[in-house]
Amino acid sequence: MTIKIKEAAVDSADRAQEMIARGANRIELNARLDLGGITPDTRTIIDTLTIAGNIPVVIMVRPRGGDFAYDNTELNQMLETLQIVADLGGQHVTFGVVRSGSLDTDMMSMLIETADTLNLHVVMRMAFDEITKDQQQAAMQWLFTHGVTRILTHGGVLTTAITELMPQLEFLVDRAPVGMTILPGGGVTHDNADEIADVLGISEVHGTKIV
Repeated sequence: MTIKIKEAAVDSADRAQEMIARGANRIELNARLDLGGITPDTRTIIDTLTIAGNIPVVIMVRPRGGDFAYDNTELNQMLETLQIVADLGGQHVTFGVVRSGSLDTDMMSMLIETADTLNLHVVMRMAFDEITKDQQQAAMQWLFTHGVTRILTHGGVLTTAITELMPQLEFLVDRAPVGMTILPGGGVTHDNADEIADVLGISEVHGTKIV
């Protein structure tokens, strides 16, 4: 399968510029990639959107590292971030709320509805991998019916090489609703991206070293 979208995860405007120059045609913007990515500051968002021009920039909405079960204060921070992103001209955001191995549909509903009101396109972040495998298919369907058409996933725990998780990624690709994109990430590089895309029959890949 020919790769059409190479999404580079970056933590600065300079890094975004570098990755675009190398051929990345979508950016995921974070702070603290060492924590798995958290919300970047306003200046970084402005600079990256300016540098990217017509290239889509997906902005991380995550108030802290650690798990993906947020309290109400953190939820309000995330809702405020959505407003800030919209005010700055952003169009794409990524977040995920998972509690005790299940998608937190109450908080996700609030976040998705707010994003919709602000005309922000929502991507389910890699928190998806915290959902127990027996609930992932139902979670995909719930997300799709709520307008989320792309899920970033490693297929399992990040400490396991993505090449060892291909069966689970194939399962997700095969069972995803028609029109939903499964975006593999976490260990996808310019060296193995083509092979992974061929095996999964996908055309979009994600990584910090994707180009």
